[in-house]
Amino acid sequence: MEKITNHPFFVEALNVQLGFQPRTPLSDKPISFQLKRGLITGLIGPNGAGKSTLINALVTGQSIIRGKLLCYGIEKNRVSKKDSSNLISILPQEPTFPRELRVKHFLELAFLPSTGLLKPLPSVESEQFELELNTLSLKPLLNKYLKQLSSGERQRVFLARALLQKPRGLLLDEPTNHLDPKATSDFWQIIQICKNQFAIDILVSSHDISLLKKECDWILAIKNGALFFDGTTDDFFRSDITEKLYA
Repeated sequence: MEKITNHPFFVEALNVQLGFQPRTPLSDKPISFQLKRGLITGLIGPNGAGKSTLINALVTGQSIIRGKLLCYGIEKNRVSKKDSSNLISILPQEPTFPRELRVKHFLELAFLPSTGLLKPLPSVESEQFELELNTLSLKPLLNKYLKQLSSGERQRVFLARALLQKPRGLLLDEPTNHLDPKATSDFWQIIQICKNQFAIDILVSSHDISLLKKECDWILAIKNGALFFDGTTDDFFRSDITEKLYA
C-alpha cells in the first residue's frame, strides 16, 4: 500500500505492445507513456486505434503481448482480482444491469470482489457509504428499480458502483454516449466533484472532442495501435494534431 501511496504515476506503459494474438500486435511500435496522478486524462483516437484494448489491459491485465503496463507502480497482469478492484475500477461503455433489481441491491454487488460469495454484503445504506451516496445524489433512488431510472440517473448509479469499490483510479469508457446534453453536463459536474472529493485519478475514453477539451487536463492519443500524442490538453488543441490524428 505504501508503494501505491507514494508512487507518482497513475498509469505507466513501458515499451508495451498490445493485441489479442501473441504474434499480431496492434503495432510494431511499442507504446511508452506516464500519466501523472491528480489529473483527468482523455484517451483519444480513431475507431480501431487500440483504445478499448488499452482499457481492457488496464482492467484485466490481459492483451499485453510485450512490455510492462503498470498501475501505481504495480504490473497489472500480476494483480489479483480482489486487489485489482481497489486499484482501478471501470464505468464501461455498455453496462449490463438487471432491470428488476432495486438500486440499493445493485450497488451492494460492488462489494463482491472484496467479500467473496460466502460472506454477507455490506448495506449501502450504512453510514460508511454516505459520502458516495450524497455526492451522487442517490439516496432518493435507493428503493427504485433500475428500469424506473432515466439514462442520466442510471449512469450515476453505475458510477457509484465503481466508486464504492474504493479504487484509486477510475476508467470511463464513452461515459456520455447515450446521454442528452443536460445529463452530459450534469455527469461531468459530478466527475469533477468526485475527482476532488475522493482524490481519484481518471482516464476517460471518448470521441467527443469538445468534451475532452473542456474537461481534461491531459491528452493521450493513439493511432493504429501506436502512441500519437502524449501531453497537455492545451498543447494538443493548440496544434493541428487533431486533423492529423483522424486523417
